[in-house]
Order: sequence, then C-alpha cells, then structure tokens
Amino acid sequence: MKASEKSSEQLRREWLEHPHFKYRGCAPDADDPLRMAGNPELPVGAHHGPDAFAPEGQKERRAREAAAVEVCVSCPVMVACDAYASSVGADGRLAEPDGVWGGRRALERHRALVKARHAVVAAPGRLFETPQKRAVLRALAVCWDPFEVAATASGLLVSWGEGPMDVRTANWQRSSLVRLLGLPKGASRMRALAAARERGLLEGVVLVPDDGSVPAVPPPTRVAAPVEPTQLSLPLGQVDRHEPPTRRAGRVRRARTGRVVSMPTLDDAFELAPVIPLFPSRRLEAAV
Repeated sequence: MKASEKSSEQLRREWLEHPHFKYRGCAPDADDPLRMAGNPELPVGAHHGPDAFAPEGQKERRAREAAAVEVCVSCPVMVACDAYASSVGADGRLAEPDGVWGGRRALERHRALVKARHAVVAAPGRLFETPQKRAVLRALAVCWDPFEVAATASGLLVSWGEGPMDVRTANWQRSSLVRLLGLPKGASRMRALAAARERGLLEGVVLVPDDGSVPAVPPPTRVAAPVEPTQLSLPLGQVDRHEPPTRRAGRVRRARTGRVVSMPTLDDAFELAPVIPLFPSRRLEAAV
C-alpha cells in the first residue's frame, strides 16, 4: 500500500515503530538531554521553535529552520517522518501543520498540500475510446483551425459509420480532451498532442507541428446562422406602401407605417339575412 493510501494514524504508527526511531537526529542527546543527538549545538526544540513567551525574529527563525533541516537530512527516519507529517487527517488538515518535519518546513508542506489539491489527475484510457474523441484528436494532429478540425473529424466519423460533427461540437471535444489528459485549460496544442502520444493515443498518426503558440482549446468560434428565405405576408386589408392603394366601400385611412388600411363597412362584412314575418298573412286552422 502506498503512503498516499494510508491514514495519518497508520503513518504515525510506522514512524514510531521504525527500527531506527531511537536514532533519529532530533532525539535528545545521551549526555545532554536538552540538546539534539544530531547536532549538540541545537536545543531539542529547534524543529518547532520557541514558545509564545519567547518570540523570535524572521532572521533568527530562518537560521534555526535551516539548521533543523540539516539535522533531518542525516536522520535515518526522515522519509517516514515526512510521510506522517505531510499526511492529511480526517479534518482535511496536515497531521503536523507546524515545525520542521522530514526535512521540510511547515510552509513547504502547506504549499505541497495546496498543489496536490489543485492538481488535475488524468482520466483512464477508456474515456478516450469514443469515436468523437478519437476523430477530433486525430484531426487536431494534422490541423488546428476550428473549421478544418471539424471538417476532418467529420470525414473520419462518416468513414466509421458515424454522423458528422459541427465546429461547436469539435471545440467542445477539444476542451474535453485537454481536461481528460490532465492538462490546464490554457495548454498548447503541441503539449496536448505530446501527452496524447505518451498515452499511446496517436499511434500511426503523423503529427503536423506548429510554432507552439497554438492553443489546444480555441477561443469561442462564431458560426454564422443560416439565413432562410422568408415570405412576407400582409394581413387582410393591408397593402404595401409602394403599391397604389385600392379604394373600397367605406373609409380609407393611412396608417403610421405608411400602409393603406381599408376599413370595411357593415354591408361588406355581413350579408343581410332574409326577413321572416312573425305573423303570417293567411289564417291558420285551429287544431282539432
């Protein structure tokens, strides 16, 4: 099991149970328990500094830490000490956030922890096996213009029995490839292709190099929307301003837009219904 897979308690136990633990450099000297065994000129607490009642300046602190690091370099348990002190506990903090441990100062261990948290781990190879990613990666190896990459990838996909790819999808696949390769978003095209070649993703592909300034992920590409022909239809009763208005029965008024609008009259809109008399002229026979 790797040290990164062990808990802080396990690493501390291994450090304490190390066969050479009693010979560590920071152990008290046999003749003077207040001095270090690795350097009798240093006090036992030189790895952690004075307490709050005896503050030290920056110059004194750097000199003390440098001397403590020298003791760690010749210590037989330096590796186990550094593994334990640099491990992360259940609370997300370093097991030993202060002092010099394993040849490293507290600031160095904190910086290493921050770097490890922000590091991007490369994805497994199975995530690169999709036809779209393989086509875009092979296209990126021979060209880098967004439209050329999309066209080349589409040709490969069609030859593989897949559907074509537009430029926006190709750009998204390029961004996904950079992320899966464990590279930052601003990585260059050559760096991304080198990482892909190291993983065996470009076997048999001839690489067309650039000057190193081409980004692996292009900036947002503007794609012109297709213009479809539209047929203008005017509402009933309206004519174009360039055509002479036609007069109809009723009033004619000119709208603000310059179009002529005819207002139909009541007689044009409705047809007169036949008049049925309520009282017939002939006399009705009474029912028997």
